[in-house]
Amino acid sequence: MNRRSVLAWFGSGLVVIGLGGYHQRRRLRRWPDRDALHAAQEIEYPTVSHPSYLRPTESHLTDALDDLAERVDAARERWPDEEVEADDEEYMANSGRRFERAKATLEDLEEQRRTFEELSAAERLEVLGDLRTALGGAEQAVALADLQRGDRDRDDIITDLEALRDEYETALDDLSYVASSLSWAATAYGELDEWLDNARGSIRMGERYVHGEGTIDTVEPQYSAARAASARARLADADRLRDSLEETARENTTAHSFEQELEDAYERLEERTDTVIEQVEFDIEDGADEVRSHASEISLREYIAVHDGPDDAYEKELLALAVRRKVEHHAYALIHSEFEDAPATQHFDASIPEFDTTGADVRDAKNRAAVAFDDRIRTDGDDPLVRHLCATLVKRLDRQERRLGRHLDAINDDAADEWTVDLERTRLRYREIEELATAIPAAIAAATGNADHA
Repeated sequence: MNRRSVLAWFGSGLVVIGLGGYHQRRRLRRWPDRDALHAAQEIEYPTVSHPSYLRPTESHLTDALDDLAERVDAARERWPDEEVEADDEEYMANSGRRFERAKATLEDLEEQRRTFEELSAAERLEVLGDLRTALGGAEQAVALADLQRGDRDRDDIITDLEALRDEYETALDDLSYVASSLSWAATAYGELDEWLDNARGSIRMGERYVHGEGTIDTVEPQYSAARAASARARLADADRLRDSLEETARENTTAHSFEQELEDAYERLEERTDTVIEQVEFDIEDGADEVRSHASEISLREYIAVHDGPDDAYEKELLALAVRRKVEHHAYALIHSEFEDAPATQHFDASIPEFDTTGADVRDAKNRAAVAFDDRIRTDGDDPLVRHLCATLVKRLDRQERRLGRHLDAINDDAADEWTVDLERTRLRYREIEELATAIPAAIAAATGNADHA
């Protein structure tokens, strides 16, 4: 080895040693953050599930299971070897695969038939949804055979979808939102509205695939037939579930139609949310420059970039769902002002400000969020709408737990500035949860027009 080689080898060794020392120093510097983040993981918060007011009866599930069995038998009659194949390539329909799933669902739930009565309301609703999805898969196999043999044509399916559209409109007209309180109406019927919206989505998807609309340039009427079958069953379910809700509501002698109250609540929330947002400062003066505030990040995430929001539900005339979502949006509007002075942690057209956030800051923020959340549950947890909103916060807290885990997994990976930005982002999300838990009563008061609720 010549002198130049020795020097090169020696120099590379110094680089390796230097980098190793650098990473070791980073590891040592972040030990306090590591310990604080581990401590944050130990902070507990209440677990609250979304209240379920749609309670399919045992007979309802049994009827749905029988419906599925009848359609599977009909498909087997048309495909004796159970090898479901289209004449042409299917781009979206996947008839064979969907039929296999339908058979598997039937077999699985037939084994559970005798235990339906033991299921919770939420579990029964999930089973009902699975049965309706499987029903579509079985009907698709039936429709494909009928189409190939000329026993059914595309126009028949178009006619069926048109009739379904009328049935959906009738289901909307039959909704009177009988309840004893606005909170119960928005929560219980909001759940029913979601069920109806699922049926509407199936009808719309069926229309797109039978006509080849929009970005869909293929026409697969068998897929449309599947969507139609699922939608028709879900509309029938909605009738039974609505009757059950009304029966429950009328156990209270003050129960009446809340349709007008829901309409008024939505308009009131719309006006008050706009008023609150108009007063928010979305930029922060930083010397000669302006940087976005965290309030702007909240607005972007919760208003601009959100699909299927309250306005969407309102346009579909799903009043309870619209109000429930609008209350949640109003709660976010109310917390904007708390973040006007906090720099955003994401900037698209400028450098990100420097932060000195530590693991201890994250730990303390989580603790305050957990305390505020626990206080809200203890104080107002019996209110249906409060409980629903708290259940959404549980999902946010659960996501934060995963963020804590990712921080610990990558504790030695990021550069110092990236590390503190990530910690600050997590700290701010905990602050949001704290402020939201505090703002829930005021958000509901805006809906009800009852200052006593705030």
